[in-house]
Amino acid sequence: MGRNTLKMDYSGFNELLIKLDELQGDLKSVVTDALEQAAETVEWDTKDAIAKSNMPAKGKYSHGKTAASIKENAKVDWSGTRAEIGLGFDFSKEGAGGFLITGTPRMKPDYALQKIYKRKKYMSDLQNDMAEIVNDAISDKLGG
Repeated sequence: MGRNTLKMDYSGFNELLIKLDELQGDLKSVVTDALEQAAETVEWDTKDAIAKSNMPAKGKYSHGKTAASIKENAKVDWSGTRAEIGLGFDFSKEGAGGFLITGTPRMKPDYALQKIYKRKKYMSDLQNDMAEIVNDAISDKLGG
């Protein structure tokens, strides 16, 4: 099965971080906050997306392993100036997360999951939420 990854364009986000850094803002805590809030959004949206009503055959064959494979309470891992956070499904655990996102020849995908993991609008909305957190930090440093 192919690897499912969420891709974000950080070009505008980097400019905001540079501006915050110039104002001597606490980059690490702001980035940590933005990433952890994004991960929480993905976690809850993923949990909603695997509700029985969205599952193939209305969840008739679901035994809860996919729900148990959702990464919960993700924390940012810092390596120097690089921040990383795991979100979505933990593919080392049992579950059908990847198959539900892409579908199979016999099974249609879970469209709610596909919206999260394959559509650019979802990522764009997440990026906007993260940019808003950085903008709030910039605004706080500017005294307003």
